[in-house]
Amino acid sequence: MSEDRQSIKAEVRQACLCRRTSLGEIERKRKSLIIQQKLMDLPEFQLARTVMLFLNFREEVETTALAEATIAGKKKLVLPRCAPNGTLLLIKVRDLIKDIERGAYGIREPKLTLGVVDPSEIDLIIVPGSGFDLQGNRLGYGGGYYDRLFMRLNPLTPRVALGFECQVIPQVPVGEHDAKMTMLITENGVYNF
Repeated sequence: MSEDRQSIKAEVRQACLCRRTSLGEIERKRKSLIIQQKLMDLPEFQLARTVMLFLNFREEVETTALAEATIAGKKKLVLPRCAPNGTLLLIKVRDLIKDIERGAYGIREPKLTLGVVDPSEIDLIIVPGSGFDLQGNRLGYGGGYYDRLFMRLNPLTPRVALGFECQVIPQVPVGEHDAKMTMLITENGVYNF
């Protein structure tokens, strides 16, 4: 990817993250509850047997309650762990207290001692991002972890991004390896692509 495109992505990412930070904790919690409910109401979530989710970090949409609901609903919960080679390990989690530790970048991640799940087992993947547009494009955090993972998934697996409406912009700058989302959920609605 060209340096110009990388620079543009970095600028857009920073602007989206600043808007997200400006929400404040109370507003983020309120909007997160709305987003979580919209996700749990989806047939894609209700029918999924194996759900890959992220545990929120910093000012992301809160997802701990979603992870708990996934486990309580007798679904297989899969959480990502950053691997040294720039990929994500997909690990099955049964207990959000015993099975989690602080990993790379201070992110809550599953312990390495737990079982790794094959990407083909994932029925629904739920991902974070720094910015989104209404054409299905997602701007990640710059590491390419999820874009590499998307290439390993069944192409029919729904890819759902969670974000706040303030993170939606007219056009996300994309590169050739950036994968589109199937859906974006914000506090204002569910956008299908």
